[in-house]
Amino acid sequence: MKQMRRSLIALAASGMLAAPLLAQAAGDPAAGKEKYATCAACHGADGMGQGGAFPKLTGLTEDEAAKRLTAYREGDKEYLKSVGLGDRYGTMAPNAAGLSDDDVANLAAYIAEEFGGDAGGESASAEQGDGANQGEADATSQAIAQADIKRGSALYSSCAICHGEQAEGGHLFNAPALKGLPASQVASLLKVYRKGTEMGPNSYAMIPQATHLTDADINNLAAYVAIIGTDQKVPANVEGN
Repeated sequence: MKQMRRSLIALAASGMLAAPLLAQAAGDPAAGKEKYATCAACHGADGMGQGGAFPKLTGLTEDEAAKRLTAYREGDKEYLKSVGLGDRYGTMAPNAAGLSDDDVANLAAYIAEEFGGDAGGESASAEQGDGANQGEADATSQAIAQADIKRGSALYSSCAICHGEQAEGGHLFNAPALKGLPASQVASLLKVYRKGTEMGPNSYAMIPQATHLTDADINNLAAYVAIIGTDQKVPANVEGN
């Protein structure tokens, strides 16, 4: 009996020791690095976020990065909102939809290894997200004030075929919703596509649409997108409103 008890204790101990090792081995940073090449178009090779319009990935632990990617893939908007990323779902969901569990684990391992992170990052990240959201709101208001909304409305007529009249998404090519995105993020996305950079499953549809856009077109479109589908009032100078 004593021998059996010792054996059971030994098995339990070995199981407890093995679990963390298995968790650590789950993600392959090298494979994650290859997958991250697409992410870098928006988040930057340094994880700092291109042009300040995309979230920083610095300071995330492997677990935090995996939780976020899984939330985008599974549509867990409440979790994303809790970490200050509630308004990013429309952009990230199409990119995360095709990720396998291995992809998530590998990306998370690479993000944590390359950009560093320690415990407590989630609460700090949520606080940073709240501050960033206010900054984006102010920047969007300024962008709207400076833009030619009438021109943006005219340009958006072709976008509406896929993204919907109110930017609700879900039309042709399963286009993502644009509703609620800040103007700076819309502009940055359009500029990435204009360069011909592949970014997610809809790149083949977006790159030809963005190639001909001027900087002024992008700014006007971004400002219009920031207005439609929200509670903000569309200026009276826009035809049809």
